[in-house]
Order: sequence, then structure tokens, then C-alpha cells
Amino acid sequence: MSGFNSVAQYADADLAGQTWTTQFRKTVASAATTTNGWIDYSYFAGSPSANFYASSPSVSAVVEVIRGIYVPTVSPKTQHLKSLNVMTANTGNTANARQSLILCDYLLYYPFIDTDAIGEEQLMENTVPIPRYTSGKVVAVGQSASSAIGTFTFTYTNQDGVAGRVSQTNRTFVVGGGGMVVGASAAGASYNPFVLLQAGDSGVQSIQSVTFTGAGGGLMALVIVKPLFFGYVTQECRTTTGVAYGAANEFISVIDSAGAPQIKDGAVLNIFARGSAGSLASSQLIGQLDTVWN
Repeated sequence: MSGFNSVAQYADADLAGQTWTTQFRKTVASAATTTNGWIDYSYFAGSPSANFYASSPSVSAVVEVIRGIYVPTVSPKTQHLKSLNVMTANTGNTANARQSLILCDYLLYYPFIDTDAIGEEQLMENTVPIPRYTSGKVVAVGQSASSAIGTFTFTYTNQDGVAGRVSQTNRTFVVGGGGMVVGASAAGASYNPFVLLQAGDSGVQSIQSVTFTGAGGGLMALVIVKPLFFGYVTQECRTTTGVAYGAANEFISVIDSAGAPQIKDGAVLNIFARGSAGSLASSQLIGQLDTVWN
């Protein structure tokens, strides 16, 4: 754990009050989501407020800090994720629990890419560099409904600063509205949340262009993120015939991951999720995020 030389130091920091707790609550829109498809909770209403990737088309931009789950600035100290407590909630008798969650730091995005522009090289303008990290993973987030299965590649600068790399062919699929992850690998019905890069690459610093060879019928943003923590929610709070049941899931980072991941100053934290037992439409994700620093 960067910033801590031992688990004892980690515990001492907690006892000394070098911790922060913040709560969040997000409500998914009413459009049906696809079972096993991913969604971007940052896009939906709640606290923090919705992030629609609404800026100049095809121009690099950073997500506003107010769109992320708040954490304090602690420099020159080093801050880490201590724990994440989450509960999914739904009214009615339709189960949509069992969500895979990925807590990410949102780094950079390119909005309003036209998935119907077949054969046109859509050039991205890089006016803002990637913050906090040297590279990240890429997620294709729908900014509208998508009506067709499209295919696309993009050129980018990889984790080593090598420009002109070309991604593998990725595809879009039909989604009911904005905020749903619309791109995945081209093989079969894959719902991998991260689009595929050129073989041998592990990350992206910037994106130079996007080219569609099959129309997707919508608009999307390519978002560069740094995954920090993976979790799996096993149940939800549900109300049926006047009875509420279900419980929260608690993840302790030093137990449930390979050490407590660092949260850098200025981080824009939010969550991608995959509902594996039905649509997440109109459901809620309620949680508490705790950090510790040394």
C-alpha cells in the first residue's frame, strides 16, 4: 500500500481520525437495461448529480469534480480506499440484484461520436491531457438510445506514449437510452465493459480518431477511466406486498482487493455496474465510501 509501510500504520491512521466518509445515491432512468450489459451510474440522477458528457463534440474534456463521489484533498499525504458499502433498492417484485461493480476514477472523455458515420474518420481534438495517471481503460458510453449493432475501430496513443495505435474491431449493440455502456468486443455477445485495444497494449493516453464500418444508430462518448476496485453485490432491498427485505454489501479494501487502492487528489469517482439478473431500470444504488490517509 503506497503511503503505508504496514497494516499497523493503516490501522493507526484510522484510529487517529485520518479518515473520510461520504455517501452517494444514484437512480437509474426508466429505460430498460440489458441483462449482463453494463451501465454508467455517473450518467444518472442523484447525488452526485448526473454527468451527461455534455461538452464540445469530439473534443477531449475532463469530468467535473462535482460529478464524482466526493473525497477530500490530502496532499502531501496519500489517500486510500478503506471500504465501500452498497445497497441496491427496487420497488416491486422484479429482482435485479447481483450487480458487478467497478469503482473508477473518470479521467478523460470524447463526447457525441456519431455511430452512424460509416467510413468517415471522425477526428478527435486533444486540448486537455489525461489527468492523474499516465493511461487508462476505455469505455464506450451511450449518449442516446442505439438502434443497431455497429462496428468501429479507433486510433490512440498507448500507455507508453506510442501514437497511431489502432484498436481491435469493437461493436456497439442496441440499448434503450443514454448511460448504458454501448460498446464491447466484437466476439459473440461479449459484454466486456472495456473496449479492446491493439494486441499488447494495456492502456490509452489519448484518442486521435474513430471510424465506424457498421452503423450503430446513436451517439456515444469514449471515456478513459482508471479502475480502482471491483465488487459483486449479492442481494437488494426490495418491497413486495408491504414487506421490505435485503441487506447491504460491505467491501473492505485490504481484504477484498490486492491492497487498498490509492485515490489521488482531484479524483472523480463513480461506478460502472452490470446487472446479471434483469433490467436495472428505475432501481437505486445507495452507498457509503470511506477513505484513510497517511
